[in-house]
Amino acid sequence: MNESGKKSVVKTWARASMISPDFVGHTVAVHNGNKFIPVYITENMVGHKLGEFSPTRRFGGHSGNRK
Repeated sequence: MNESGKKSVVKTWARASMISPDFVGHTVAVHNGNKFIPVYITENMVGHKLGEFSPTRRFGGHSGNRK
């Protein structure tokens, strides 16, 4: 990522990967089972897993009072 000086988006399917301090400032596209979700890595994310920042389920909402 840093060799050429450019920061490109890296696609990954590895949701269980631990975020290391080397990733800070980069964007990683994490697969959520359907598409890739771009995640910008900050210092607060170090030590967490990549999959924590790419939701896999969509909330359709509760059924309302339809009359």
